[in-house]
Amino acid sequence: MKRILIVDDSELMCGIIKGALRGLEEDNVIFVATNPLIAIRKANLFKIDLALIDYEMPYMNGILLIDYLKEINPLTKILMVSAYTQPSAQITLEALNRGAVDYILKPSNTEEFNEFKKDLLEKVKYVLFQNGYTSYGLKKKDSTQSTTTKNLALQLYKDKSLLVERVRRSKVIAIGISTGGPPVLEKIFTSLKKDFSIPILVVQHMPPTFTKALAERLSKVSQRQVKEAEDREKVENGVIYIARGGVHLAVEKILGKYYIRLLDNVEKVNSHKPSCDILFSSVAEWYGENATGIIMTGMGCDGANGLLEMKKQGALTIAQSKESCVVFGMPRVAIEKGAVEAVLSVEDIIKILNEV
Repeated sequence: MKRILIVDDSELMCGIIKGALRGLEEDNVIFVATNPLIAIRKANLFKIDLALIDYEMPYMNGILLIDYLKEINPLTKILMVSAYTQPSAQITLEALNRGAVDYILKPSNTEEFNEFKKDLLEKVKYVLFQNGYTSYGLKKKDSTQSTTTKNLALQLYKDKSLLVERVRRSKVIAIGISTGGPPVLEKIFTSLKKDFSIPILVVQHMPPTFTKALAERLSKVSQRQVKEAEDREKVENGVIYIARGGVHLAVEKILGKYYIRLLDNVEKVNSHKPSCDILFSSVAEWYGENATGIIMTGMGCDGANGLLEMKKQGALTIAQSKESCVVFGMPRVAIEKGAVEAVLSVEDIIKILNEV
């Protein structure tokens, strides 16, 4: 049994969220707080496993409330309930940096209520019960393929110089990431050596307004050139490109030079747009063995097939370790498919990149 706290000054939104949470199969205790002061009182009285928090509320905002709840119980997991707007995107990124594990977008109209409830249930299940849930229904298994892949990953990891050399040969690094991603990207980009010159392409599952805010934040904190990718722009050394929300990110090679392509008319892949699979498959086609693919924290299976294509073309493929993931869904599926050569923590990924 889990204790879930809903914090929102809108009684309507509290009712919608509470109704959605009835879809959980487990018996849980659900508390409702219509302002942060009530939330703090309940958090002091009960061990809260998960808090779903709005931002604009009386007495204090959601960011300050995160600090209070984390001080009361550092193990309390937090989901921000965010709007689609640009200011909300900036606030949500700050919340993720302060300890929120993920966010859920508020429905902007009545047609979006069902989708909101579905997304909310899925995220709550992963956050609260991820040891019992795997990527989109995939069952945990210790298959021969999975075991072989893990052994290969451990064996390759022991030869650190081989990893460094293979990254050094890369003309691009492609990163696929989702739940828990922004703080991880911030940590990597702020830790990279100043003269790191290999271009980096990133698909972070986010809606349109959020990816622009993410690029701006990462550029500011890392003091590097981080930008939202634009169609047909040349891929330049030393630049980090963030896929635009709602548009797939791909690359193509023309007359020996690489260019960004944004695919607006292509449908969602694995329920995502942008999709990590699209990016990885494109990199596999145009860069071949001269690339490194990294699949990181996130729910679901997006990226596994594309990463396997990269591996078959001779590219180096890396998965973030389970211990360093917020959600080990995407890396685990990639490992089980045999798409991964090395399993590394975020710290080890940074070390490898900085030795290139």
